[in-house]
Amino acid sequence: MKSEKKSDNQSAFKKGKQGSVKKRGTMPSILICDDDHGVRKQLYWELYEGFIVHQAEGPEQALKLLGKQVIDIALIDLHMPPEIDTPKAGLSLLTDICRDYPNTVPIIMTGDPEDKVTLEAIDKGAWDVFIKPVNPDELAFVLNRAVRLRSLMHENEVLKLDTYANNGSKIVGESEAIKKLHETIRQVAPTDATIFISGESGTGKELVAEAIYKLSNRKNKPFVAVNCAALTDSLIEDELFGHEAGAYTGSKGARKGKFELADKGTIFLDEVAELSPAAQAKLLRILQEGTFERLGSERVQTVDVRVIAATHQDLKKKVEAGEFREDLFYRLNVIPVHVPPLRERKGDIPLLANYFLTTMRQKMNRGPHSFSDDVLQVLSESDWKGNIRELRNLVERLVILVNSKTIQMSDLPAEYAGELQYSVDHTSVMTTGGINSTIAAMNYEDAVNAYRKQIIADALRRYKSKSQAATALGINRSYLYELIDKLNLQ
Repeated sequence: MKSEKKSDNQSAFKKGKQGSVKKRGTMPSILICDDDHGVRKQLYWELYEGFIVHQAEGPEQALKLLGKQVIDIALIDLHMPPEIDTPKAGLSLLTDICRDYPNTVPIIMTGDPEDKVTLEAIDKGAWDVFIKPVNPDELAFVLNRAVRLRSLMHENEVLKLDTYANNGSKIVGESEAIKKLHETIRQVAPTDATIFISGESGTGKELVAEAIYKLSNRKNKPFVAVNCAALTDSLIEDELFGHEAGAYTGSKGARKGKFELADKGTIFLDEVAELSPAAQAKLLRILQEGTFERLGSERVQTVDVRVIAATHQDLKKKVEAGEFREDLFYRLNVIPVHVPPLRERKGDIPLLANYFLTTMRQKMNRGPHSFSDDVLQVLSESDWKGNIRELRNLVERLVILVNSKTIQMSDLPAEYAGELQYSVDHTSVMTTGGINSTIAAMNYEDAVNAYRKQIIADALRRYKSKSQAATALGINRSYLYELIDKLNLQ
């Protein structure tokens, strides 16, 4: 395609082939990867009114962009350096995109008219192939279809997530314990009774509070969450009840407190057991009377707020130990709701793991598609002392670091898989030996990163290009670029 002044025909895409022009923030994004500056420039001018356009002059730059940006469509030239006479570079990039960025629609551009090359590109996952020079009308038609496909892919991901949900809540699971929890939520939600949620850290107590709120008669009014563990005696009055202008040194203007902001709605008091005795007394008054005064004001205000409280501690034991007011406990514990730990609902672990995998992939536009059966078995047998939060964090780590479509046993951290094995030039080094004493003395994350840095730095010194280093390490280039940035390697 020559870079020249566009004719009316060349402006076909801008004239409405894509439909009405969207606001920039909602436009689809497109990546043009071509070593020819003139081609990139002309395609940019054809597309910039309908797309957020990113440009790359080669596969390495393209993969860096894909790792940092959400790209809906990728236009890929096949013949690029270092072997410009063959389609090798373009086909390799196509393979990487199809494997690592499944939510990006890849479209090939090539000046090679051979059917064999076209068929190979389609076989590797290309959604369509253009023979250069690209006809603007044909480009507009294909990109419109690609935008619709990307939209359908997004809707499919959303529908997949909806299948995990129960009545729109984010409480995922099909175990008897979770079915019982959902039934309790449905029973208590329509009332205005105060709810007390108990459960270990990481079990999802705030999700339960949100589910109750969404099914309540107050669902169209505010939902305000307060972390009581962060409220000291000096802050609680200001945080919960607000202040008037000049109430204390440094106060700038009047400020509403959390209860006032939640008026007619619901307030969620998380980790309520962490409140000091003085803070408990101030909270008791508003629960008993529904009245308060802002700091610096003598005017009594009334609020209508439903209270949901939660803690991971045994509040009865704290009452018995004199660490929590008994009268406040009974004010909060009108309807108790217990959230089971993950070890008591292990049958939900595969469902939760896949839910988090789908969520993370949708958010990052990258990552593996599934877990192997043995990985799901290992996850199902783990203790999960950190409960759902721990499982979610693990899946997020795997989505970022795993470089294949399926998460295998070798991808799991040592504490889950039992051991990790790394391979460089076919030489295996176990985590239980072969690591120098400095690394061995570090904590787990620092030790792993230090070991990665050693391996990658050594490979980069020995090989002429990052592509060769990635091949020697047994990882793809996009993952190598991520590690180089993460580990601050030059």
